[in-house]
Amino acid sequence: MSDALAPWLARWGLEFEALPSRGGREIYPGTGEVAFVRRGAEELVLKVVPEGTDESRSGEALTHWDGRGAVRLVESAPGAILIERVRPGDDLVPLVLSGRDDEATLILCEVMAQLNRPPPAASLPFRTVADWGKGFARDREAAKAVGVEAELIDHAEEVFFELCASQAAPALLHGDFQHYNVIRDEARGWVAIDPKGILGEPAYEAGAMLRNPQVDPALVAEPAVIARRVDLISERLGYSRERLIAWCYSQWVLSVLWAIEDHLPFAPEWLRGPLAARRLL
Repeated sequence: MSDALAPWLARWGLEFEALPSRGGREIYPGTGEVAFVRRGAEELVLKVVPEGTDESRSGEALTHWDGRGAVRLVESAPGAILIERVRPGDDLVPLVLSGRDDEATLILCEVMAQLNRPPPAASLPFRTVADWGKGFARDREAAKAVGVEAELIDHAEEVFFELCASQAAPALLHGDFQHYNVIRDEARGWVAIDPKGILGEPAYEAGAMLRNPQVDPALVAEPAVIARRVDLISERLGYSRERLIAWCYSQWVLSVLWAIEDHLPFAPEWLRGPLAARRLL
């Protein structure tokens, strides 16, 4: 157990039980500490969400959804959240790996539909999609230095901000809505975890699910796979097919730039997905 958890255990009267298994996944830079805890007979999850990180507004997002399509918030304070523990807590990656990708995509659509609602009236703490797009300019030179072509960055940035300028009415989005962040509860069904909380049109939300899971590029980074998933999302949720593809492409490039910014070792294979999506534009 890390020292970051100790003050929150004391503050909320919690008993530490265990650290969750990450299933072999590497911890992404900036991800807060997580622990299974107990308060009396109540089984809970404690997560540290330091100010200034992507998840620092997760408490406000979970408060807004109030358990509809997402885990329930139990306690929240600047720097940490306490949420219900979901059992068995399996995610959607095994469905994809077993050849049931369409089923996983439709489950994601069902949860996304529950989360899709207007933002709270007091939405000042939340960033916007356009705020995230500043990463194109911020990380451009670093990406070029490791081999990402300037033309690809510039084109994706142009597409991204054209979409921003023509967005539908904003919703409060999860911000990282994908297979690892939707898990199964025996009683409640599938629910979202680990929201970032960002304001943007609902179609933006599909970008992360279209580029995940990234365990095997052949499962996601092929034009035929992207097109099939886009068709399912468009049919189920009514989003424009063209906008889904454009968001998928431009976000995928942006996600590569973010990974470079976080000092992850760049591999040319990272561009396979964005280039596949670009072929569908």
